[in-house]
Amino acid sequence: MNTVEKLALLRSKMQENNIGAFVVYSADPHLSEYLPKEWLERAWLSGFTGSAGFVVITGDKAGLWTDSRYFVQSAIELKGSGIDLFKDGVEGTPDYADWLVSVLPQGATVAVNALATSHVAWEKLQATLNANGLKLVHKPLLDTIWTNREKDPLHYIFVHPDKWAGQTVADKLKAIREAMAAKRTQLHLITALDDVAWTLNLRGSDVAYNPVFLGYIALTDKEATLFVDKAKLTPEVEAHLAKAQVAIRDYDAFYDYLSTVKGQNILLAANTNQAIFEALQKDNRIVQAPAPGNLMKAVKNETELAGFRTVMERDGVAMVNFLYWLTHQVGKEPMTEYSIGKKLREFRAAGANFVGESFGSIIGYQGNGAIVHYHAATNPEVPMHAKGTVLIDSGAHYIEGTTDITRVIPLGEFSEDFKRDYTLVMKAMITLSTTIFPAGTRGVQLDSITRAILWKNERDYGHGTGHGVGSYLCVHEGPQSIRKEMRDVPMLEHMVCSNEPGIYCEGRYGIRIENLFVVQKKGTSEFGDFYGLETLTICPLDTRAIDVALLTEEERNWLNNYNKWVEEKISPLVGEEQRAWLKERCKAI
Repeated sequence: MNTVEKLALLRSKMQENNIGAFVVYSADPHLSEYLPKEWLERAWLSGFTGSAGFVVITGDKAGLWTDSRYFVQSAIELKGSGIDLFKDGVEGTPDYADWLVSVLPQGATVAVNALATSHVAWEKLQATLNANGLKLVHKPLLDTIWTNREKDPLHYIFVHPDKWAGQTVADKLKAIREAMAAKRTQLHLITALDDVAWTLNLRGSDVAYNPVFLGYIALTDKEATLFVDKAKLTPEVEAHLAKAQVAIRDYDAFYDYLSTVKGQNILLAANTNQAIFEALQKDNRIVQAPAPGNLMKAVKNETELAGFRTVMERDGVAMVNFLYWLTHQVGKEPMTEYSIGKKLREFRAAGANFVGESFGSIIGYQGNGAIVHYHAATNPEVPMHAKGTVLIDSGAHYIEGTTDITRVIPLGEFSEDFKRDYTLVMKAMITLSTTIFPAGTRGVQLDSITRAILWKNERDYGHGTGHGVGSYLCVHEGPQSIRKEMRDVPMLEHMVCSNEPGIYCEGRYGIRIENLFVVQKKGTSEFGDFYGLETLTICPLDTRAIDVALLTEEERNWLNNYNKWVEEKISPLVGEEQRAWLKERCKAI
């Protein structure tokens, strides 16, 4: 079936059930960013494959709401679908709840799948609908039309040893229980997959690129239970859980377990799915608060930080070998966006303890670089030549840690406009790299500081400036972020984040420069504690497109010192030809 046929079938089911509108979020019961195949509901229905966005369907209208990362991609993928694009965050774009109020008659019913709807999203939508004479219900209509859902094959779970985790399961459970006690709660449900994996020092392969597995943890002051498919457990994992005094129950028994919980004070995060809230809120007292382990996970211990530094060096070697190959072979042998992505993976796979890519590489040649979350296609493949520029955003999982890096590489001649914009993005990246800030600073404040030079030149970008990064976990990790939207989480010592400003000119080029950093304490004065950012990524920053006249002396010195540091770290680890190339690429400007 194509999208038009799927929408027609869904609308017939809506009519049978007296449903005026149906909302399909991009989520699973764990509210993951990247989803198991069987939960790709929005992608299956709409044809839009981006990681963010949701579809709203009425009897005669349909709309996709997504953010600026996907404006170009979504317009292409929605063509001929009958689904209109609503550009979220753009002035004039209605909130989807207000839009529903405007197109539905009084008394109409809106349906969602509560399993794939966060409690906070449910509450917000319900408040708007109820205030306008509309009703919200749980009705998973897609289950009736998507009947042949593809499931991933069985993947075994494996132990992430303490020597890499830096903290035992027992210590993590103790810390979470102390946080539960402070909230006067007796039960805490851990539902986010990366929180489950981190808490138990386990990893898996149930979600593409993210080393997690499907599971829930029910934690009381005395007991811990993991709900998981037991077929995924090896004897080593079973022994590991037994040592940590974690009981095991079937994954499918989780909601039956919830029905037995009565008279408890329960700690639940607001981004837990609505079905869990529905199962518990009648007979228990719900305390809504962030999952304690989520923030603990974000603040890396010394072992994890050492792991990051190790893999940055290893990844830097792979990147230098790749960039040497790319710049020497472009125009001499056939290559495409897709083929060079495979080549980059080969260079990374040659390194010790390589597990896999941390996300699908974004490789955009020329105008494709302006599609923020572009993915190189195989049909047809896009050939690359010794001219223009290519944006390469990639990363890897190693046992010791995770990487995420973006570089924009000139392959030949480029425009003066590109040179100016590339220099402005570099200035923005350097600005954040050198910022000193007081304790309590939020990401939104750092975001504004980073964008200031772009705003001054009437430029901007739609995505965030930075996201947290997991330690051999999800490459996108919270709760901290550096973006325009307020998130009330301070930047804390030993948080690891990305620094990735950009400029995107549709049809011409895309520019994004990304390093990872760790927050470090810089000093204390009568005004309190102050923090700065230690850059972790070790890979040369290309200076061939820099307009030196646009750099301040401080910016030029930072760039020269960074490249000198890269050369010192990587040069002893690569071949003679690569070493000579690196020396040239890292020379001062």
